[in-house]
Amino acid sequence: MGYEFLIYLFVGIFAGNLAGMFGIGGGVIIVPALIATFLYLGFDQDLITHLAIGTSLASIFFTGLASAYSHNQKRGIVWSAFYPLASGIVIGAILGAVIASLLSGDTLRSIVGVFFLALSVQIISSYELKKTDRKSNILLSTSSGVGIGAISSIVGIGGGSFTVPYLQYFGYKMKLSIGTSAACGVPIALFGSLGYFYIGLNVENLPTMSLGYIYLPAVLGIAATSIFSARMGVAIAHRMSDLALKILFSLFLIINALYMLVV
Repeated sequence: MGYEFLIYLFVGIFAGNLAGMFGIGGGVIIVPALIATFLYLGFDQDLITHLAIGTSLASIFFTGLASAYSHNQKRGIVWSAFYPLASGIVIGAILGAVIASLLSGDTLRSIVGVFFLALSVQIISSYELKKTDRKSNILLSTSSGVGIGAISSIVGIGGGSFTVPYLQYFGYKMKLSIGTSAACGVPIALFGSLGYFYIGLNVENLPTMSLGYIYLPAVLGIAATSIFSARMGVAIAHRMSDLALKILFSLFLIINALYMLVV
């Protein structure tokens, strides 16, 4: 257990930094790392992907709180944009967990792998939605929040990959988009993990110390370090260019995507 817990601590450090720097929940690190760890520990392979995603979302809740708090301290959250998005996110996050429960572990893993690969291509190509002078209305924000919450819950991420471009499209500056995205990651993680908790309650062969599809030792280890490293990530985001980080992050995503698709 000591070696296993050490892995979770290191995962939390990297996940927290990414959460602060890019406004994401860190699931792009947490999910593949947990799948590899759970395979090593000999957990039931049919349950590993769902367990990794549910655990990732539960961990992201704490990371997201720390990241959102730090961004708010720097006046980096647009609350008027957050509330309508969050109202849709709550519905979408629960819906995503329900959809995931209908998929096999292999199918779900492939979906996550394809998503990571697509995200890496988007980052490498630097493709961004063109900014517009139009303003998002409540209906559009709420419906967009449903989609963001659902997809994020299915793949176990904090939603920044969608929320940041969405906010930038409507003219918000990058740092405000990242900060608001970090805040949106909190309801995604909270209601997504509650969904995975509920759908996993009556599942057999889950490891000891699991609450549904949430593995508590991993949540505790990742949360213990990610809360503090998220603040470091926020500080980096407000001080340096992210060009080199984008390249490294893209390469990391490609490696993770190939791992998810091959394992």
